[in-house]
Amino acid sequence: MSKAVEKSGNVENMTKEKMIEVIKASKNESGIKTTHSRNISDYTSEVIGKIDSKIPTYVNLYSDLYKKYLHIIDNFYNNYYSNQKEIISKMGVNDAVFTMFDAYLKSVRQMALLQIDITENIFKNYVGLRLSALDFYDQMMNGSMINFTKMLPKSSPSS
Repeated sequence: MSKAVEKSGNVENMTKEKMIEVIKASKNESGIKTTHSRNISDYTSEVIGKIDSKIPTYVNLYSDLYKKYLHIIDNFYNNYYSNQKEIISKMGVNDAVFTMFDAYLKSVRQMALLQIDITENIFKNYVGLRLSALDFYDQMMNGSMINFTKMLPKSSPSS
């Protein structure tokens, strides 16, 4: 505990002015300088800018990876279908079974295509909602910071 806090007594019963004096005294004891040569926003803006510049690269890499997975799955099922047809025809299954199975697969395909479209719409709405929430959060934080900077001079002791 710093000497300034020890000298001041009970923190809960301190006035604002006394608390400010204690903080200043504590900073002087620790040797902390309150002036900086470079603003922290300069550093964070540089890092965020670098991350932002890499987004297209990441999106393209993940897109290429995803396309490769889809290509492998497509090849697997094409080969599977060719082999399945040959094996089942050797077993003596008639064409009526193939026709019924084909109708079933068409309905499954239609359902899968519909679900893909529904999922896309849900994701678009989800991202839109998140973006709106982030815009609201950004507005509230900016408003809070503006109010904070307006109130800061009022809370400092008069010189």
